[in-house]
Amino acid sequence: MKTQLIRILAAFISGSLVMILHEFPKAILFYMINPTKDKKDKKIIFQLHHYIDPIGMIFCITSMAGFSKPYMYRIKDKKTNFILGVTGFISLALVFVVSALILRFGIGMNPNFTYQVNIGMADLIFQYIMVYMALLSLSMFFVNLFPVSTFDMGLCIAGKSPNKFFSIIRNDYIIKLILFFAMLLQVMADISTFILSMLLR
Repeated sequence: MKTQLIRILAAFISGSLVMILHEFPKAILFYMINPTKDKKDKKIIFQLHHYIDPIGMIFCITSMAGFSKPYMYRIKDKKTNFILGVTGFISLALVFVVSALILRFGIGMNPNFTYQVNIGMADLIFQYIMVYMALLSLSMFFVNLFPVSTFDMGLCIAGKSPNKFFSIIRNDYIIKLILFFAMLLQVMADISTFILSMLLR
């Protein structure tokens, strides 16, 4: 019971951090490209809790794959769309790489994520957070490969082909349904776990 509570706490903390680290750089970049005089818009960008999606968090805790809540962009040009989409992928990749490096070189863990020595509660929570940071960032990377209009792939498509973007908007419901089934079946989580375990060997 105690270990389960630690895992849920670690998943919540990790999910929140990954969501913020995914969306905040995009929001900042958007503001730099399109500076606004509206102080309210600028204030929202720095309210980090807005990037945490409640439904995405439930998926993070239960299925080890979720999604964040993007800042509501008002984009007028294709180039900005594409830049923000690529930035989202890069931010998730960086979170995964940093987390995996910490796990690989900073924490003594075996490939099956079981602990071989007696450690303190704080260290145990930190290790779980690092594992979940790596898994969730990689899973969210795969989730964002789905062409949902507000996801990174959707932004990239909007930046390259507006006609295809309108096509994915028309099929948004079907795409999201497929995505939810994939998350419920833990497809992204299984792939992420396999990749991380291979890297930690």
